[in-house]
Amino acid sequence: DAPSAGDTTEMSASASGSDATSDGSATTVSDGAVEIMVEVGVDSGPDRIEEVALGSLVRITVTNEDEDDEVHLHGYDLGGAVVEAGESTVFEFEASTAGEFEVERHVTGEVLMILVVR
Repeated sequence: DAPSAGDTTEMSASASGSDATSDGSATTVSDGAVEIMVEVGVDSGPDRIEEVALGSLVRITVTNEDEDDEVHLHGYDLGGAVVEAGESTVFEFEASTAGEFEVERHVTGEVLMILVVR
């Protein structure tokens, strides 16, 4: 289930509804978005790699149960708001740039996952 508007921080860039492919636990949902769920300390780490097709609509939800932190996505300039412990942040954007991009915690510098756009 998607988090409710009351417990998410939405960071958005332009979006389009093109076809997407994915690896790992990413799924394509009914609106055509590739949805990736990350729970800090449970299924996160630099060895988690999620691949999407260039032009895909991507929705990454990061939940951190332990502590307040800021999460950001390198290469797309998304992030910056502090997310309180137990809350989620959602990055929704068009994967318009090819490459490998880290989703990272600001306070610890911990890499939560690598997004590969091809």
